[in-house]
Amino acid sequence: MFIFNLIDSILLKRKKNFLMRMATVSQNQDEKFCKKGSSINLADGSSAKDIIIGDNVWMWGTLNSQNGGKIIIGNYAKIGERNVINAVESITIGNYTAMAEDVHVTDNNNHPVNPLYRKYMRMCRDMEPRYWRHSAHSPVLIGENCWIGRNVSIMKGVCIGDNTVIAANSVVTKSIPANCIAAGNPAKVVKTNIEEITAPSTCEGFNKYINSI
Repeated sequence: MFIFNLIDSILLKRKKNFLMRMATVSQNQDEKFCKKGSSINLADGSSAKDIIIGDNVWMWGTLNSQNGGKIIIGNYAKIGERNVINAVESITIGNYTAMAEDVHVTDNNNHPVNPLYRKYMRMCRDMEPRYWRHSAHSPVLIGENCWIGRNVSIMKGVCIGDNTVIAANSVVTKSIPANCIAAGNPAKVVKTNIEEITAPSTCEGFNKYINSI
């Protein structure tokens, strides 16, 4: 068991060093910065300067950038396991936002919808016609302190306001305002003014935090 733990520790350190080279990453990260499944992939002219990762981020998913697409992850954000984030224009994730497992965020359609173009793609064996810059694309903005539930898909052009919760399995195709809960396919607001919901008093650490601000 000691040998396996040592090997895992070495592999994780190598993974962290790799991610540090593939992005502009704050040096202020804790031991939960990355897991073995995390990765960053750059293609079609993207570089490390297009990926910006803030302080104390848990980065456990996959970030994909093409054609200089920007991915900006705020301080204390969590990118959950098996998350996939695809940018050809820009995706911004605010401070303190937490994304559960299997979340998919994209600012593009992956490839054009036109039937003749799709047929051409199947006949063509090189990557150039498959690059995301050929598809419709629009920036995505996820605000601060949002909670994105498991298996959520967030599509191009969406803006999600601060503090908002997106329920598990939702597909977000249009913008969602701040301080609400949205659910469904397509996602719709099901509860508003969640900032007025009373916080629990059962956590001693939280009580100290509240008293300190």
